[in-house]
Amino acid sequence: MNNVLGFLEAKLMPLAARTAQQPHLCAIRGAYVSFMPFIIVGSILLVISSFPNQTYQQFMSQAFGENWSAIVEIPFNAVFSTMALFISFLVAYRLAEQRADDRLSCGVLALVCFLILTPFLKVAENGGITVMPVEWIGTRGLFVAMIGSLLWTELFCWLKRKKLVIKMPDGVPPAVQESFAALIPALLVMILVLAIRIGFENTPYRTIHQFIYEVVATPVRHFGTSYFGALMTVFSITILWSVGINSGSMVNGIIRPLWMENQTDNIAAIQAGTTPPHIITEQFFDMIWMGGAGATLSLVIAMLIFARSKNMREVARLGAGASLFNINEPVLFGLPVIMNPIMLIPFNLVPLVLVTVQYVAMKIGAVAVTTGVFIPWTLPPVISGFIVTGHLSGSIMQLLNLLIGAMLYLPFIRIVDKQYRSAERNMENAANALAKQE
Repeated sequence: MNNVLGFLEAKLMPLAARTAQQPHLCAIRGAYVSFMPFIIVGSILLVISSFPNQTYQQFMSQAFGENWSAIVEIPFNAVFSTMALFISFLVAYRLAEQRADDRLSCGVLALVCFLILTPFLKVAENGGITVMPVEWIGTRGLFVAMIGSLLWTELFCWLKRKKLVIKMPDGVPPAVQESFAALIPALLVMILVLAIRIGFENTPYRTIHQFIYEVVATPVRHFGTSYFGALMTVFSITILWSVGINSGSMVNGIIRPLWMENQTDNIAAIQAGTTPPHIITEQFFDMIWMGGAGATLSLVIAMLIFARSKNMREVARLGAGASLFNINEPVLFGLPVIMNPIMLIPFNLVPLVLVTVQYVAMKIGAVAVTTGVFIPWTLPPVISGFIVTGHLSGSIMQLLNLLIGAMLYLPFIRIVDKQYRSAERNMENAANALAKQE
């Protein structure tokens, strides 16, 4: 095991560190982090409007009218139905921030380019009225929004570095100088994007959106949100944590676009009164990460019940409060779990087992599938299971997960606990011997 840890520290840790600092991945991750509060607020409103209780629904209808739920869902629809627009701006903004370039110009340019690539729908032939197509400005357009924003921003910054700009005389305000400096690079990028749109109109796909969705997004999403993809997701998080890399936000930031459309489909199904079609969503993992990466709330519970050494019981008591809110650094570094050959075995094993059990339970219909509603990651277990599934079975599943996790952690806890007790007895004996000598 020490050889394995040595390999991970020597090979995997530098690679993971470089990946975490990769500018394009950082830009995508930063964009979603910036937009996450609005997603959560929209999801809270959806929970309010779609809470699965007949008495509650009847009370709200009597108090606020029959259309109350449709009114409450307006902000939710405004967020989710136009998500690609915001993400296109934010990805470019974050990338320009890392390139130390004009953030607003890059953000606006990326948004304009996204709209150029997005064909508007004509709803009145005679009047010539056109509207923005909801199909591609929501979650289905996220791949074009993200990939395009990265490309257009890099090209824009490169053109500016090549001095293809309009130089203003000294004394002109900086804001005006930046505006004129962006003219030629923005024009060239927009001409290129328009050419891409015209080119795709002469293909069977008709739009770049359809091409990306069919050729790239759908296959990648299918693999990434499969059972095997779920196993790889949790394993990649725990194996990076094994060498001390806080990998949750990094991995989630990369995979979140794959989950997003599944969640949107599930939400649409809930609104239509049908069963959500997708098992693997971000909320599926929210039900797994109880206490944080490695489902360490199970570890804390097992330590509180079975540990006998002072050190382990003290770590469990100190980490219990934070673990309830899915913060596990006190346990990971206090026990420790990180770089501990014994504890890293269950730390990586437990999430794989829980994913398997939970996936099978949802597949056979024993547990309700997640609805796609977003929750804060600090929401305590059991409560979070009920909210993300809209059903009591979600809470029961989390309780079962906690029990399974505690049972898997227990044999390894006993080994470490025995080591701690032996060390504590040796220290006590040494202290007693010293006291007798005095």
